[in-house]
Amino acid sequence: MPRLLGLLTVLALVLGPTAPVGAAPSERAAPSRAEWVKDVKRAMKGSDGYLRERAAAATADEVLAVNLDIDNSSIASYYDGDDAGAIPRVKRFADLATSLGVALVFNTGRSNAQRERTLTQLTDAGYPVTLLCLRKRGETIPHGKQRCRDRFVAKGYTLVANIGNNPTDFRGTGYEKAFRLPNYRGELG
Repeated sequence: MPRLLGLLTVLALVLGPTAPVGAAPSERAAPSRAEWVKDVKRAMKGSDGYLRERAAAATADEVLAVNLDIDNSSIASYYDGDDAGAIPRVKRFADLATSLGVALVFNTGRSNAQRERTLTQLTDAGYPVTLLCLRKRGETIPHGKQRCRDRFVAKGYTLVANIGNNPTDFRGTGYEKAFRLPNYRGELG
């Protein structure tokens, strides 16, 4: 029994405190904004070089695009709330994409009822929105994400990168390279 308690103590020290399910945001285990920004930078490591190389290798008939999730992937919803601004490292990547002629297409689990608010948030954050695809009523998030990627591809885009922070952002096909941002076991939503 003492050995088990010792093991549990070590695990508690390694894993750190955890918040109860349903805890308010201030009681959750998400890191500070500064730590999150560092973790985002780490997750995007190599993305600029990859994008430059991929854009340079594009064939004449390819129209390249980056598929971006919105909440806590393009804008800092968790940390900024309704006044969510662009995530600096992702915005820098988006600016590079735009400068290379790569379109920005946004793919979100938000519902169609939030279209105008979403467009306003993205444009206020400085993102040029080529296409925006939202979830249909009654549609699961994974199904909606795949439907949106399929729609972008059907419109002629080659999705060279997919940026998101949830497993649902990466289920399915239709993109070449994934950049998975931190979500801390679902804390950022």
